[in-house]
Amino acid sequence: MTDYGLMPPSDEDRSPPALARQIRLMIQSGEVLPGSHLGTVELAERFSVSRGPLREALRLLESSGLVKIVPQRGAFVIRLDDHEVQDLLAVREVLFALLAERCASAATPEGIEALRRELEQLEQIARNPASTARAFQVATYRYVAQMNVIVGSARLTQSIRDLSIGAAELYGHLAIATRDMRLKDLKGYKKLFKLIAAGAGAAAFSQARAMHSQGVARAVELNASALGQGQSSPAIDFVQRKRRTPQS
Repeated sequence: MTDYGLMPPSDEDRSPPALARQIRLMIQSGEVLPGSHLGTVELAERFSVSRGPLREALRLLESSGLVKIVPQRGAFVIRLDDHEVQDLLAVREVLFALLAERCASAATPEGIEALRRELEQLEQIARNPASTARAFQVATYRYVAQMNVIVGSARLTQSIRDLSIGAAELYGHLAIATRDMRLKDLKGYKKLFKLIAAGAGAAAFSQARAMHSQGVARAVELNASALGQGQSSPAIDFVQRKRRTPQS
């Protein structure tokens, strides 16, 4: 039996959502690698639960984009080079760019000041040698959340939030894995802030799209290296196509 190295849930915490949280932690921590099979028998034994709640937990993870259930084969952790993941990241890129454009048009002095404070927090984390990629990632979420507040579009906010789980949540930290990467990303957010503050919507759109594309490229390359996939893959081909395609 596979020992995933986790403590089983307590007796009162064996519901499908609780099991889903446990499995999510396994994936996020690297206990289970992208593309790995999530065996219901092994997991049920590990967590001392029946396979019914476990199957429901896996369906919950599938709905959030972390797991893919294949008929007759079982559940697998999503891979960055899955075509569906590529499509979702491409849509997220455009939505993020649209948010930046709308933010530049709608920002008030108060909104700009609030965004500046989030940028200052982001810079503190980026320049702190002891900070982690996850901490920086959370700070970028707060920055984008403030952009959402400025724009005030519930539908756009929800669309971006829906696409910020799954692949973006699981692999986003790879784009900022090192301090140098985080400092580079910080420069992008600083430039984006200046464009928003200046009301330059079209330029903010282009900058946000470039930032997202570059982040995906870094994540793809680091993920391929970690998995020993030095050769071409669908994800690398996807990034190369994006690099050759002019962005509007």
